[in-house]
Amino acid sequence: MAHACMTKTHNLAALMRLSDLELRIEIQNAAAADPLQGLHLCHELLDAEKYYPTRQGLCRLVGREVEKIGKQLTNQPEMNP
Repeated sequence: MAHACMTKTHNLAALMRLSDLELRIEIQNAAAADPLQGLHLCHELLDAEKYYPTRQGLCRLVGREVEKIGKQLTNQPEMNP
């Protein structure tokens, strides 16, 4: 499972150029399609933060979105196989 998080699947340079609002919408869209994909995007953004020192407030923005995704996952009914 740890290897899945090491796979880069998003164009982070383009995402880092977005405004906070646009980036929040991108995260929310990814989470709406699949909450785990939203979490993966958040993980990639935080992992790449060191390469984008001018991107202010990224940790705070991503943290709020992770909390929202967590609440979304918590409120989902369990699926029985």
